Formats: sequence, C-alpha cells, structure tokens
Amino acid sequence: MDDLGIIPGPIDASVLTLQAKHRSTDIWNNDMGGDIKNLILHCRRREAVLSRSNRPHPRIVSYLQRAGFYGLYCLRFIQLDWALISAFVERWRPETHTFHLPLGEMTITLQDMEVMLGLPVDGRPVIRSTILKWPELCGELLGVIPPPEKLVGCRLNMTWLSETFGVLPDNADEVTVQRYARAYILEMLGGSVFADTSGDLVHLLWLMFLDDFDTAGEYSWGSAALAWLYRQLCNAAKARTKDIGGALILVQLWAWSRFPRMTPEIVSIQPIDYGVDAAGQPLPQGPYGIRWCNAKCQKNVSTHVLRHYRSALGMQHPDEIVWQPYINANLPDYCLRGREIWRTMVPLICVHIVEMHCPDRVLRQFGMQQSIPRPINTYVTLHAVTLRKKETDWTKKWESHVDTWNNRLEHVITSDIVSDPMSYNDEYMVWYRRITRRYISKQSASFDALVRVFT
Repeated sequence: MDDLGIIPGPIDASVLTLQAKHRSTDIWNNDMGGDIKNLILHCRRREAVLSRSNRPHPRIVSYLQRAGFYGLYCLRFIQLDWALISAFVERWRPETHTFHLPLGEMTITLQDMEVMLGLPVDGRPVIRSTILKWPELCGELLGVIPPPEKLVGCRLNMTWLSETFGVLPDNADEVTVQRYARAYILEMLGGSVFADTSGDLVHLLWLMFLDDFDTAGEYSWGSAALAWLYRQLCNAAKARTKDIGGALILVQLWAWSRFPRMTPEIVSIQPIDYGVDAAGQPLPQGPYGIRWCNAKCQKNVSTHVLRHYRSALGMQHPDEIVWQPYINANLPDYCLRGREIWRTMVPLICVHIVEMHCPDRVLRQFGMQQSIPRPINTYVTLHAVTLRKKETDWTKKWESHVDTWNNRLEHVITSDIVSDPMSYNDEYMVWYRRITRRYISKQSASFDALVRVFT
C-alpha cells in the first residue's frame, strides 16, 4: 500500500512469485522521479529486409512457400510502436506467460501466431543438435564461407548476408536459387520473428533446418517463434531491462486487434499486390496481419505515449476488449491448418528454448468459460539456458519436452462455450483480483481512483 492507500497487488502472492524483480515494482517505487524515456524498451529488429521495395524473384518465393514462410513474407513493413509494446511488457508475467490486465489474463497463443503471421504451428518441433561447424554449414547450404569477422559464434552478420545475396542473377541455376532462398529466409527470420537484441546478427540455427525445403515445411515454425517471443517477453519483464527482440510485430498486431482504443486511426488502405509465382499465377492471400499493411495512419497521435497506454490498460471496460477478433475473418487455408492444437497445453520448443503454452488461462480468447486455472510450471528456471555454453544435442537434453509436444493432441484444453461477458463477481474474477498486479504506476492508479469516485 502506498501513501494514497492504494494497493497495487498482488494481495495473494502465491501466483506472481517474481514480483520483487519485476519491472513494475521499479516503476511503482520510482514513479514520480524517473525519466519515462528510460522505461520505453528498445525494440530490436532489422528494418532493412522488412522495408525492401523490391520483393524477391518468384523462383525464390516458391521455396518460401515450400518451407512454410509465405505468410511471413507477405507482411510488409509496419512501424513498431515502442511505447505500446513497452506498456504490454509491463504487464507480462513470466510466472503465467500471460498479460495481467484488470479484467483478467490474456496472452499471445498459437492461434495468433498462425492467423496473424501465417507461420505453421502444427508440425515437428524445431530442435536439433548444435554440435556443428558453422562455417562449413554456410559453405554447404549458402555456397560461401563467411569471413571470420562476419561470424560471431553461431551468429552471422546480416549486412554481409544481404550484400552477398542481393538480386538473383537472371540465369541462375536451381542450386543458386536455393542458396538465395536460404539467405532470404535467414535475413527475414533474423530481422523479425527470431530477432535478438544484437540488431544485426542472425543465428545460423535456422540454416540447419533449410537443407531440404519440403522437410523445412514440416516444422512447427510458429511454436518455435512463440517460444522465442515468450523468452524475450520474460527477459524484458525484469527490472532495468532496456532491449527486447522477437516477433514484436505480433505483439503490436495482437494488441491492435483486441484493444480498439489503442489502434491508430486508419486514413486509407491501399490494395496489396502479392505478385505471381514462378509459373506466372497469382500468389495467394496473406495472413490476417496484412490488414494493417499499406495502411496510412495519422502521425504523432497522442496515443503514442507510454503513460497514456498505462492508463488505458489500467481502466479497461468489458466493452473495450475484443476477445475473439478472428471470428468473421476471411482467412487463407494455411492460417487454419493447426486449429486443432491452438488450445494445447504443451511446452513450446525452439532448439535451446523451452516455454510453456498456457491457453487454459485465457479461454475467453476461444469463446469458452474461464475458470480458475490450475497451477502450472512455466519453467522460469530454464531462462538461464543459453547457446553460450558448449555445443549440445538438444534433442536428447529436451527429450521429455519433445515427447509432450509430440502428444500435443492429447493436451488440448476445452470448456463450455460462453457468450455473455464475465460478471464482476464471477468466481474467477474474485480469485484473479487477489493474485494479480492491478496497477503499474502510482500516477495511473491515482487517476483511476479519481475516475471511479466521479463515475
């Protein structure tokens, strides 16, 4: 409780056990004196590949389709709102892998990954041994060994990659096309969904899976990208963290689709030209996230302020949340192929990363009745596992988690269908108000208290 008699929470600390080290504790304790700019996270991604005006040759696009990356390829450049992302990170909890909001928990799920970005979620886990010689792997699959100064451990300089594999030669043979396709995929993944905090390096982990494009298409790239994002969110939720990577565009699009008051005003939307394939046929529709591509938004609007976002999130009303934004959406088939496992409670695996998927805590996002969720282990102790240690056969190290993933259909959670909003006195809400962190800052808490007095 502070001087104003406001309790930020949690009242019951049995769920949010890491509150003392969470960034929201620092914000609360230093609310009146801190520099707000220092609390806005540096959102890391490589803009160059995302903002290219020239799209790759149709022969390359055919390999992107086979490998499962067509949906991601379709997404054009969308400016990241660092303040918006920072506001949601302040409410992200590593203990539950959910955002703790006033009206309950919400999170980014396998459904969001597949529908928004078009990445396949149902498939083989993205895991292999990293006992490899990385320069030799580049020589084998890219046809060139990078200069030593361009290779940092198992991470490759993306500027060098972009300069080496620029425009595909007109007379390229199929082996050359495949090499250029692998380079494009590496740059696309390193610049977006698997971005780390380095800014210009991409892990060669992904190159391991691109020796055969059809086999690459059998992997659950969406679950791997979600594991990577969860890890980035968990790390960024710690006090005094300044950088964040991962699929941040998904965080932003997820927020825009569910919180209309935070969505920028759309001035106009231009039709998207997807181009043609190698046979000259029109390419298919992009994923749900493309609805914000080519949209011209008003600039310098007041909503691009961290304190405003905090207040907006802290005073949500039931009618201001869209729990199921995809119900009436016209989606391509590749955005729906994994729908049978969207609600599976399993560990998400991304080589060395293991993060728990917890749809049982956000069943309203699937149109179902939310009950008090069972305690679950989100494996926060695994956050110390990195690739800095010596090479490892991760298939053996994470064998039990792989087995659980392979039986993912047996772990799909379900509940009664519900259409009415959850009442204030619902059993879940009574429990939730005791275990959650209600307020982030004293300023927003005080403002909320005043608003409630006069309404």
